[in-house]
Amino acid sequence: MSKSVKPVKPVKPVDIELVFVYACPFCKRELTMIAPTMAAMVQCDVCGKHFPVVPVEERTVSFIRLILNNGAAAVDIDYM
Repeated sequence: MSKSVKPVKPVKPVDIELVFVYACPFCKRELTMIAPTMAAMVQCDVCGKHFPVVPVEERTVSFIRLILNNGAAAVDIDYM
């Protein structure tokens, strides 16, 4: 006899991360970073060269998180 398995309900987001794309100035490879709020040196995973990135403003990141209610407000209402 097989056990009946309940279908799993879709899961809503509980948090959000902003991803920014930076182009390597040497090879043009696009690198993604999660909201770098401090200046940093990064290494390209293709050419291996290091370069500095301009940070994003923490207040802007916080504002976007706030207006999207940490991702909950971005849920497709027609799906739910």
